Order: sequence, then structure tokens, then C-alpha cells
Amino acid sequence: MKKTLAITAAFLLLSSTLGSFALQTGHDQFQKALAKERGEGNLEEAIALYQKVIHETKDEALAAQAQLRIGICYEKLGRAKAALAQEAFQKVLDKYPAQTETVKAARDRLAQLAKAEEPGVRKPTFRKIRTPFNIPQWSGGRLSPDGKSLAFGSGKAIWTVPMPGRVDPELAGEPKELPGATDVLGDGLAWSGDGQWIAFSRAYEHIVATRIAFRPEGAHIDVIPSSGGEPKRIPVPQWVATKGDTYRRLSLSHDGKTVAFDAGGQIFIAFVETGDIRQITKDGGISPSFSPDGTRIAYLTPPVRQDNPPARLHEVWVISVDGKDPVKISGELRENLSVKGPTWSPDGKMIAFGRINRGSSVGAELCIVQVPETGKPVEPPVRIELPQFSTDFLAGWTPDNKIGLLLETPYRENVYSVPVTGGKATQVSPLHGMANHPRWTPDGKRIFFRWKQGGIGSVPSDGGEVSVHTGFEGARIETGLFINYPGAGLSISPDGRSIAFAGGTAKSGPYVYTIPVAGGGPTQITTKGGGPCWSPDGQWIAYLAEESVAEGKDIATIFIVPKGGGEARKITNESHNVTWAGIDWSPDGRSIVYFSKKADSLSGTLNVVSVDGGEQREVCQAQNIRPHDEVSWSPDGRQLAFASKGKIWTVPAAGGDPVEVKTDVDAWAGMLDWSPDGRRIAFSGDSGMDVEFWFMEDFLPLIKK
Repeated sequence: MKKTLAITAAFLLLSSTLGSFALQTGHDQFQKALAKERGEGNLEEAIALYQKVIHETKDEALAAQAQLRIGICYEKLGRAKAALAQEAFQKVLDKYPAQTETVKAARDRLAQLAKAEEPGVRKPTFRKIRTPFNIPQWSGGRLSPDGKSLAFGSGKAIWTVPMPGRVDPELAGEPKELPGATDVLGDGLAWSGDGQWIAFSRAYEHIVATRIAFRPEGAHIDVIPSSGGEPKRIPVPQWVATKGDTYRRLSLSHDGKTVAFDAGGQIFIAFVETGDIRQITKDGGISPSFSPDGTRIAYLTPPVRQDNPPARLHEVWVISVDGKDPVKISGELRENLSVKGPTWSPDGKMIAFGRINRGSSVGAELCIVQVPETGKPVEPPVRIELPQFSTDFLAGWTPDNKIGLLLETPYRENVYSVPVTGGKATQVSPLHGMANHPRWTPDGKRIFFRWKQGGIGSVPSDGGEVSVHTGFEGARIETGLFINYPGAGLSISPDGRSIAFAGGTAKSGPYVYTIPVAGGGPTQITTKGGGPCWSPDGQWIAYLAEESVAEGKDIATIFIVPKGGGEARKITNESHNVTWAGIDWSPDGRSIVYFSKKADSLSGTLNVVSVDGGEQREVCQAQNIRPHDEVSWSPDGRQLAFASKGKIWTVPAAGGDPVEVKTDVDAWAGMLDWSPDGRRIAFSGDSGMDVEFWFMEDFLPLIKK
């Protein structure tokens, strides 16, 4: 009897163990299938593995999930497989009714397939691939032709990284620096169609005040093996002749022997081995893109400027590589927009391009249009709203029909205050309000700022509801007046009754204005200038304006003008090296503090100049000076607070070493003002615009065949 019980117990234990093993094996198999689907894009193999899970597992929930994924794989294979996708989703409903969440997902997919034929329904899948590292803005990130690796420029190098890596289908792999690629801007990266070559531009370098600066000695294109090595160099005299007039987007032919680029608003191709260059377009073209077979080039027409408001009306065209038979394919998209791209589908039958419409609630869209052999497209572009905004987002179209996107996190700019000694900052403006240029009222009870897109707002100094300046809003509606950014000034008069600011319209300005705090319209007091600030006695306003010192040479100069307008008096000259950034008047009224640097330098100094005699002295060094950086004098005149490299610093006004004011805020500090009681500093900090990599999938059912 005991022997029988022992055998029975052993059998039950073995059965349990085998069941657990089978369950674990089913989950492992499911993960392998998921990796094939999402990681490798091998949809046929993924379907086979999902089917194996269904046949072998005893876990009904897992089987239902596998059946759902089979339908999704068929969706990704395009409209030709739509019937198989519907059949797979219907099986989830029929065979696994108890799995309510999975059944709901399958039912939603069926409804989406049914609606795919309806006009205006555009709902693909967006999936983010997380990167532990930062992808810089303007990196030129582009997917390899097999869709498995992203190349991007960072600093002065090119990096390649698996997308995704081996660890997780939604996590990038290990980034590796490409040997031999140096001094890389990033914007113009391009892969050859066979994946063996990468082209990049070395015609530009990063600086601070503006994003790029042209260097004639670097006006060439390098083509390097995608595994690294010695680049082949092509000089581009067209860039020298047009002083770098290019949109920087390059394209390589399938074999890597020909590179397309734009210069002076026309498309050219260069032969890598010989360096010979030939113009392709006659009527204008930028941002070229070779078709997969190398016989055609898609491109954009250059932007067209129009008065009030300025407009950028790009169109997408296709032309043969010998410059014949140009065909417009973008359709009649005539909103106030910018177009990005274009990018070909791997089979050469479609083109994707991006649209940025800043005047719409839809900030960025992806458009897909079928390319005709001859003549005009039969269908208008399919327009797909993107989940986040971007400035240059198309990274490539993979063989398994995923489109890589470089999207940016939402931009935010808010006003904070922090103790002068540092600590935890307090946000005083609303989360999504876009507030900057903070200025305390003389009684310390409120903080005024530039609000949203060029208006004036204020809040209690400890935070609260925004009060919008109605007089300024009336001027905006009547004349189109807006406050400049940066350089608004927003200086509050010592008696608290007036605001000085720099503003203009789409056609004129900037000028210095004053406006009553209590309401009423603005009064123009200068014919040019920005960054105004009041004198302590309230009788004068100091401001920055351009001054011509030689033919073709203008410098920033500090002027002062009576509060009601009139003849301005110059305070600085060329030797002061005044740069466009914030200025402030000392509490005793004798001096003005400003940023100084030479034109060919990124860094400079914080200087003080006498209002009467023009004498200047250096207070401290200042790095990476930007127009957004401001300086503020403490109420007792003993210290200065200034912004540099996204941080706040204080320094004795007599000179010394700056000390950082810790804010514990993940934002780039720039514009600031010292509180009247000397205890706190108000500042604006901007955040967001971090670049993220996304895949857009399941979009083929939206496109008519």
C-alpha cells in the first residue's frame, strides 16, 4: 500500500513538474516570437512561432495572446493580408471568449480594420525604443537599409546603435563610435542602399548663438565604410560659392558611388570616385533622396516667402537622375507649413514626408503618397498625426514596413523662484503656459513675465492664477504687436506703474515700448533696440541696439533714452565687445552690467561700464553666452546674479569667483531677476525637446492599393 502511494505521489509530482515546464516553455516561445516580430521584423517566422505556442501551450490566456499577435503580424504585412488579419482576430473572439482583455483588443482591431477604408481614419501603432544615451537634436539620425541600426552624429563623431538591441524589444543596444568619422555635423547623414557606406557633411560646425556656422575650408562631403575606415572626400565648390546655402540633407545611391546634395536651392549629384559634380534640377530643389533603384530622386521645392505672415510652401517632386521628367507628387497641400523628408519605401512605390504646421493644433504629421510611373498621383497623400512634435523626424523606412521617427518631448518654459542661497525652486507659472523673462514688481508681491506667444502676464510672487495684461492683448489684436524673444526686457519701473519691453510686428521692429501696468496701450519710445531696463530713478531706460561701425559690420551697443522717448545717448563702443544678452542698471544708478565677448568666441566676461564716463571693468568670466542669458543686480548693489550654461550663478559685484545657485530643477535656466527684498531669484527655465526614437507600424492598411 505504501509503495502504491509513493508511486502515485511521484507521478503527480512529475506531472506537475512537466506542466510547469511546459508552461514556462510556452512563455519562452512567446517571447522568442515577440522578439522576431518587434525586434527583427521577421513577421513570417513570428507567425510560425505564435502558432506553435497555440498548439503546445495549455495556458488559455497565453494562447489568446499568441492568436492576437498573429493578427497584428498580418496587419503589419499590409493590405494584401488584411483578410488573414481579420480571420486571426475573429478566432480570438470565437476560441477564447473568457479572455476578456484580449477579446477586447481583438474586437478593437477588427473595428479598426473595418474603418480603414473610411476617409480620415488614420490610426497606426507608435512604439518607442528607449535609449539610455542622449540622441542630440540635429543629429541627422538615419536607419540602416535593413532597419536594424541607427546612425547619428553626436559631438564630432558618428555613432551606430542597434534598434532595438538584444536585451529587450523596446530597448536600444550598445552604441559604438564609427572609426574614421570625425568633425561631423550630423544633419546630413545618409546610408547607401546596400548598407556598406555612410555619407556625412563636414561643411559646418556648432556654435552657441546660432546653431551652425559655415566654414569654407570644410566644404566637402565624406563617404566612409559603414564599418569604419578612411573616408573618401568630395570637395563641394557649390557650397563655397553660395556661402553654405544648403539644407544639409545628403542621399547615397544604392552602391554608394553617387551622392546627392543641394546648394543654392538646386539639386546636384557627385560621383564619389572622380569627384565630378552635375546639376540635376533647373527650377529649384532641396533635401534630395535617391530611389531604391537609383534611377530617380525625390526632393522638396525651396521655401517661398510671403508677406504677413511669412509662409513656407514646400512641394515634393520626383525627377530622374539625368534631370528629366520632374513630377509633383505631394498634392495640393497649401497650409502654412514646412515639409520634411522625403523618404522612399523599400520597394520604391511610395514616399513618406513630414509636415510641420505651427498654426494648427496638429503640430506634426507624416504623409505617405504612392509614386506614379508617369503623370500625377492618383490619390492625395495619406496624412497621419504624430504623437509628438519634431523638427526633422524621418529616420527611414524598413524592409518590414516600419518607419523610424525621431520625435521630441514637448517643450516647456516656466518661471520659478529659488532662495539666493540655493535649494528647492518653486514653480510660480502654470505648467503648460510658456512663461519667460520674469520681473518682480518693486513691492515684491507679483512677478510679471512674457506670456505664451508674446503677451504679458503676471502671477502672485508665490504662484497663482495668471492675470493677462488686457491693454497689451488689445494691441496684439489691433496691430499684431508681440514681445520679442529673447530680448523682451520686461523691466518694471521703480514706481511700479510702467513696463518697458521690446516688441514689434511681423513687418517691423523690434522697438522699445512702455505700457502702463494698470492697463492701457503701449507707447513706442525708440526706433530700434531690445533688452530695456529702467534706471533706479525712473527717468531713463537703457537698451541694446545695433550700430554700424563699418561697411557690412554692425555691433551691439548700449544706449540710454529718456523714459518718454527722445534723443538717445551712447554708452559703449566697439572696444567694449558688448554681446546680445541681458543688461541691468546698478541700484546706485552709476553703472550698467553687461556680457562681453568677441565675435569669434563662445565665452567672454561679465563687465560693468560707467554710465557717465564709459569706463569698464571685468567682474568675472562667463561661458557660452547666449541671447537668453540675463544678469541682475542685488538690491544692495553688492552682488550680481547671472545665467550661464543653463545654471544660475552669483558673484561679488566688485569681482571674484562665481558660485552656483542650486535649484534642483531639471530645466535650463536663462532669464532672471533678483527679488526686491534680496532673498530670492526668479528665473525662467526651459525643458523638453529631448529626442526619442519611435517606430510607426501598422500603417499600410491605411494606404489604398
